[in-house]
Amino acid sequence: TSCIGCLGGTSLLLNACGTAAHYAKFSLLEKRLAVNKSEFVYTTKKGEQRERTSVLIKPTGAPFPIALHRSPEGYTACLMRCTHQACEVEIQGERYACPCHGSEFDHRGNVLQGPAETPLQTFKTEENEQQVFILLA
Repeated sequence: TSCIGCLGGTSLLLNACGTAAHYAKFSLLEKRLAVNKSEFVYTTKKGEQRERTSVLIKPTGAPFPIALHRSPEGYTACLMRCTHQACEVEIQGERYACPCHGSEFDHRGNVLQGPAETPLQTFKTEENEQQVFILLA
């Protein structure tokens, strides 16, 4: 087991209903990224515990992050690279939006609005009680 990068504690503010996208800590286990489910939980300034629906993972050297989204159906992982002209897609609530030309995708990577015509690249996921695994190969 080796950790190729830990970006926890770093966050990027996005215009998504005033929320911040959280870059999750992760580890690389062979050809899969392991993210603790606790990365989806945070404490507000008032001391209340809340849950995120999405976190971002950016492995060292990767040109684009991967969004890991949690829903009642399970976890989905999408490469945040727009299929229209390769701009980095941003999390905006339950959608992913491309700031370059306005394409929108759902949390499964499906196109909601063009000009993109192709879904985002997705990765299979697996989970156990404590972790979610993003399968890279």
